[in-house]
Amino acid sequence: MTNPNPFQQVSDFVAKMGEAYREFELNNLMTELEEFNIQNYKDAAIDVALETGDREAFYKLMGVNEK
Repeated sequence: MTNPNPFQQVSDFVAKMGEAYREFELNNLMTELEEFNIQNYKDAAIDVALETGDREAFYKLMGVNEK
């Protein structure tokens, strides 16, 4: 007869905590990546508006009210 590992529950708990931490970090990374992509898209749109001379689009992207 084998002795059950008395630390199996602790080991299982630590493994689950590690998995939860990795999931938390992955969610944070995905959020940061989405924010980075949004900013890059906006920067690219501003560049296009400047290159094409589209002042209306540029002002909208910059949040400036045209006068």
